[in-house]
This record gives sequence, C-alpha cells and structure tokens, in this order.
Amino acid sequence: MRQDLYQELYEVENTHWWHWHKRAVVQSLLQKFASKGSVLDIGSGTGKILEELKEQGWKVAGIDGEKEAKEWSKKRGIEIALGDVSKSALPFKDNSFDAVLALDILEHLPNDANLLNEAKRIVKENGIIIITVPAYSWFFTYWDTMLGHQRRYSKKDVEKLSHACKVKTLFISYYMAGLLLPFLVIRLFKQLTQTNSIPQSDFKIMPLASISLPLVSTYCKWEQQLLRKRTLPFGLSLVWAVQKS
Repeated sequence: MRQDLYQELYEVENTHWWHWHKRAVVQSLLQKFASKGSVLDIGSGTGKILEELKEQGWKVAGIDGEKEAKEWSKKRGIEIALGDVSKSALPFKDNSFDAVLALDILEHLPNDANLLNEAKRIVKENGIIIITVPAYSWFFTYWDTMLGHQRRYSKKDVEKLSHACKVKTLFISYYMAGLLLPFLVIRLFKQLTQTNSIPQSDFKIMPLASISLPLVSTYCKWEQQLLRKRTLPFGLSLVWAVQKS
C-alpha cells in the first residue's frame, strides 16, 4: 500500500462505513464460530480491529510488513510484530492462536496459498481463520493499483484456494452487495476523468455525502443482519471462514 495512505487509514477507520462494516462482518463470524481467546491479525495495518477485539476480551497480536503500520498501531495502544508476511514462514509456533485474521491481505501477495497454509499451521485445532478479499478480476482499477493489489477474486477462486490448502470452509459469501453497481460507476467515471498523476483516495470521495452516507450506513447495518442468516451471491468483497480439515 502507498505509504502516505497509512495516516489516512488511521484517521478514517473509526468512522468510515467501509471499515466498520467489514469489521462488523468479521466480528460476527468470530462470535459464531470461535470462542474468545488469542487472535492474530496478519497484515494488521493500523490495528483498529485488534483494538476492538482487545476491548472485547481477546488476547490480540498482529504482524505487518510496514513500519508505518507498527507506528500507527502503537497510537491505538496495540503492539504488533514487524515482519514480511509474504515469506513462507511466519514467526509464530504451530497451533498458537484460537483465531487468525487475514483481512484484505491475500490480494497483495505473489503466492496467496503460502499465507493461507501458514495461517492453517499457526491456528489451533478447531480454531478459525477469517479472510476477506476484493471481488471480481474485471473490477480491477486504479484503486487496486494504489493499494498494491495483484489480483481480485471470485467465489470460485477462493473455493479453489481452500481446496488446495486443505481447509474446511465454514462460511463463504460476497458482501457489500448493494454497493457494487454504484462503485463501478464511480470508479469508471474517476478513471475516465482523472487528471492528477497521483489519484485521490476513494476514502476521501463520497458523492452527495449528506444524502448518500446515511443511506449507505443504513444499508450496511441491514446487510450485517442479513449475513447472519444467509450468504449473498455478489458484492464488492468476499468474506470466508475456514478451519483445519
């Protein structure tokens, strides 16, 4: 990810609908499939979800490859390890954690299977791994380039990855379904009209914010309830939960 985006991420994570919606979906899956214990966030960024899980009684740990992530996490009172998560081995013992998170990290890596296998190694028996990734290769835009993405995923892609890594899928769904078409229009428009050589972050843009933000927030809360009961057939992102098989 572009280094200048870490401060922005730290500043917007508390309130931006994209971030709190993702955290709510992930935490719902943790409540459903895991008991509170130890949790590791791989590619932990500025540590917001670890801050929330710590407040809920989890024993938290994080690892990220960027020193900016470590510095901004410390401002939240979260100490994370600094390490290259793209390497074949993470600096943690086998069966160390009750839950492992890999939130929007696989798409950054040359070999996504390596990281999933490492998550499988370090999670305890019957522990849970929760992963989020951006959806659809045809939706790859300037924003993916800004964030350092190498790919986007379909449901079939993640099912194939789970099979290759021999993990048991507990839950898999698209989410942010109602926002797929609006964001497709917005990003295509930006791509066609962008004049700045350094594109503006999507987190700073919300057309007609006084009207759209309340609508988006209401939709996200409704979708969170929906995902407790069923999966969704399309969306901006994918979320899935797996166990060792």
